[in-house]
Amino acid sequence: MAQSDKIALGTWLDTQAIRTTLANHTRGIDRSDAELLHRVYHDDAEVAYGFFDGPAHVFCTMMTDAPGGRTTMHRTSNVWIKFAGDNQAVSESYAFVYSETQTEAGVTQALIGGRYLDRHEKRNGQWKLNHRIYVLEWNVNLPGTGTADPGFTSALTSRGSKTREDPGAVLLSEWETDLATGGSTMQIPKELVGATQAALAKQDIHDLIMAQARATDRRDEVLLKSLWHAGATVDVGGFFTGPAPEYCEFVLQATAELKRMYHSVANEWSRVEGDTAVAESYVIAFTTSGEETAEESSDMDELTGGRYLDRFERRDGVWKFTHRSYVLDWTMRQPSTDLSDEPDSMYASLRTRGSAFPDDPVYALWAD
Repeated sequence: MAQSDKIALGTWLDTQAIRTTLANHTRGIDRSDAELLHRVYHDDAEVAYGFFDGPAHVFCTMMTDAPGGRTTMHRTSNVWIKFAGDNQAVSESYAFVYSETQTEAGVTQALIGGRYLDRHEKRNGQWKLNHRIYVLEWNVNLPGTGTADPGFTSALTSRGSKTREDPGAVLLSEWETDLATGGSTMQIPKELVGATQAALAKQDIHDLIMAQARATDRRDEVLLKSLWHAGATVDVGGFFTGPAPEYCEFVLQATAELKRMYHSVANEWSRVEGDTAVAESYVIAFTTSGEETAEESSDMDELTGGRYLDRFERRDGVWKFTHRSYVLDWTMRQPSTDLSDEPDSMYASLRTRGSAFPDDPVYALWAD
């Protein structure tokens, strides 16, 4: 294996270690596992959530001091990691959160969209978080139904909980190993070289898919236009069909009036054959638009589930899109219930908010 491939493999291993740390952070909060959550941060790490800004170890205790509390689920996606040398990295990841809160009117079920802007450092061979900023993007707040109803019953008897008795926590504790050991340059058996090169290519393709989401949500024209090879095309059905450069102009214009836009991408599957590749990924898109009628003005939220079907090529050593199709699977539309600016809501203290290029906080993180 060439030395450049060995270095790339080390970076890939570091990437997997950081992704494991991010996953453990989610598990620590959702299972109220203080030991696990503390373990993902360095001792001198800090966080900036808004409702709490300060030492990470205090934050970890705060977030796990009520085992058995109301259900939360933090779905992390769009993980994009950028390395600065061998021992430092920054990352952006999207967080799609389910939360239950008790109000005077009863239980409220909330869906919350945000992002984590993280700094990571490898010390003594282990990657851990050194700093985290939380960015609030959107929220939906509805009266409690389903699992939030005290009388809820289901044939599905295996239920999640914020305890060590949670089925997932029990299973994982039986064979959990600490994977956050970082990468290295190593000898790879000859028969694995091809598979290793395909894995490295898939990482490049993953980063392109993440870049597409950021460029769209942040309205970053330069980034969006940089992701396509010459001759690339886009097919979004009746929305747009044609050359990629025209699509970039069109989508930026078509979404200019949206108040919020957020594309959470997961379920990535890709196949690499030489210098070509195909991929399918699932996307949940959230948008808020302002609507005017003769009587009133109101905001409407739209939640849409669909899939990206992508083609890529590697030209002169660089992977880029050659085609993207979008498949619509489902959509929901309702009057906005966003409480971001309500002074008495739980969102008021989440002061860092998303914005367009170049003002969004991810650009300061990436520039560093």
